Amino acid sequence: MTKRILRVFPKRTVCTPDDELVFIGRPPFRGMIPAHDEVHISCTFTWDKTYCQELKDYWQDGTDKSVLLGGPAFDCPAGDFTPGLYIKHGFTFTSRGCNNNCPWCCVPRIEGKLKELATIHPGNIIQDNNFLQCSRSHKDKVFEMLRGQKGIAFKGGLQASLIDSHFIDGISSLRIAELWVACDTPSALARTVDGIAKLAKAGFPRRKIYCYVIVGKDMNEEEDRMSEIYNAGAIPRAQLLRDFSETKPEYSREWRAFEKMWQRPAATIAHMEKGTSYKDFIKGK
Repeated sequence: MTKRILRVFPKRTVCTPDDELVFIGRPPFRGMIPAHDEVHISCTFTWDKTYCQELKDYWQDGTDKSVLLGGPAFDCPAGDFTPGLYIKHGFTFTSRGCNNNCPWCCVPRIEGKLKELATIHPGNIIQDNNFLQCSRSHKDKVFEMLRGQKGIAFKGGLQASLIDSHFIDGISSLRIAELWVACDTPSALARTVDGIAKLAKAGFPRRKIYCYVIVGKDMNEEEDRMSEIYNAGAIPRAQLLRDFSETKPEYSREWRAFEKMWQRPAATIAHMEKGTSYKDFIKGK
């Protein structure tokens, strides 16, 4: 018999499941809680840990069932993937872990080296941390699964230096909506531009190629880097650097405005096409 697991999240995001056993924040009145066997409080970000620990107490007062607290913020290892449990249906993981050791990423510490999952669950959004490190045979199985999907997005972040003809051949016949690469340091720029160029040459337009870029150190350098990424054929998406502390870092109004300009495609395109200075955008905010 399958357990009825009631899942609790500190806030709702685009990834949050939306079935009847999902709650955000504190519990409702006891009579409004559906029948369940366990309560799992899932915490993704370290700065939500204190609140989630408080939620555990609130939920324990509202149920006579076990209340468990976990998630990436608590370094809980990720094993096999269960669709729809902690992430909305449509998102799927076909592998766990990553063989890189980027200092800003918690994946290697929590999940370890890359591991291909034996079962490939259907889904149109591939959330793997480093799909391109998987074997050719595994990728072929994923491509086969994706033939029945539409609006396909590789959102986990593709390592641009690993984009090769096998990957491009595999996705060329699929109904691709978004391909996401990453360029988090100046040293990665050349490899990222090369990977973007391969995707553009294969016929993927800028509106389908996106690039994560960690920002928050040097506005001038990061502006230049994202401009090069845009000119290579992708839309950059800035993300202010977060560490693993339990306090969400505070950034100045200027940094938040800078991130906003490079997070909204319409603002990014207008900025690049008009040749305006990011300093003028920031002043306007």
